[in-house]
Parts: sequence; structure tokens; C-alpha cells
Amino acid sequence: MTRVLQRRRLMGWGAAALGSAALAPLGGCSPHPLYAPDAFGNGTPQTRSVQAQLREVQVPLLPDRPGQLLRQALQSRLEVGEQPEYTRYNLAVAFNIAQVGLGIQNDSTITYVRFIATAPWSLTAQDSPDHRILVSNTAQAADSLNAFDNAPFGQELETGTVVERLADAIADQIVARLAHYFTVSGRKLEQAGPKSAG
Repeated sequence: MTRVLQRRRLMGWGAAALGSAALAPLGGCSPHPLYAPDAFGNGTPQTRSVQAQLREVQVPLLPDRPGQLLRQALQSRLEVGEQPEYTRYNLAVAFNIAQVGLGIQNDSTITYVRFIATAPWSLTAQDSPDHRILVSNTAQAADSLNAFDNAPFGQELETGTVVERLADAIADQIVARLAHYFTVSGRKLEQAGPKSAG
């Protein structure tokens, strides 16, 4: 029994040592998340956070059900449960979803559908007289589902789920790009502004 206990203790110490060794390299690195405080901000960069600026982005109404889902997904990521006191930026987005029928049978029945979503977007400052675009890009995402002609209601539900996933994927890409802009690109533009004016 003594040898068994000693062996268990040694195994426990070995596991602890491995865990410490695995975590040790992390102690020296200091990752800086896009949503970290003290990132770029207009006026007082050290007192504003990227998330505070994301809350200042206004998303206009988008047509149709897919557009509504994308707008909701964007707002939830930009606001994070906190309504902004005011907005300073406008986010223009166009959301399009194309369907491609695949798996075509001899009777022309489609058994597999590919969904391809594209969303060109641009960010402008509300106080800019010329509506200059600060940053723009096109987000893309793809999804798919099996098609069943004998279950139209189930097919409709599955299609709605796919559209929701596409809206979430597009919103993730757009918000990540906006956060990057406010963190890096926006800071450089802000610092260069006073110099060019002088």
C-alpha cells in the first residue's frame, strides 16, 4: 500500500509540474484583445475603449427578414446589452443571400442547397460634411442544407436557421473589422489629423 500511495503522489506531482510548465510561457505574453480598454478614442484615447466606440455605431433599418436578423445581430454585438447615449457613426450595409441548387437528380429534383451570403458595408462619421468613408469591406459567409420536397414546413424552418447562422457570421466579421479599425487604423488617422491641419 505504501508503494501504491507513493506512486500516486509522484503521478500527482508530475501532472502538476506539467500543468505549470504548460502555463509558464503564457505568463510572459500579454495579448491585447480588440475590445480591451485604453484603445483608440477620439479626444482622449486613454480613457475610451473600443467597445465604447462600437456602441456609437448606428445601424440603419435593413429590408426583409434576413436584413432584420443581420441588424439584430449587429446591434447585439455593438451594444453588448447597453444602449448608447448617442451615436457618432453610420454603418451602411447591404445583405444579399444567393442559393445554389446542388445534388440534382435525374428528375431535376434538388437535394442539396448552398447558401452564399455577401454584405458590402461602409462606416462614415455623422459629423463629416462630405460623408467620407472611414473604412469599408465586404463580409462573406456560406452555409448549406439538405432539401426535402416532401417536408416543406421543415424545409422552411431549416432555411430560417441557416439564414440566422449566416447573419451571425456576417455580423461577427463586420464587428471584428470595426474593432480593428478603432484600435489601429482609426488611431493612426486621428493622430495624423492635427498634424495635417497645422
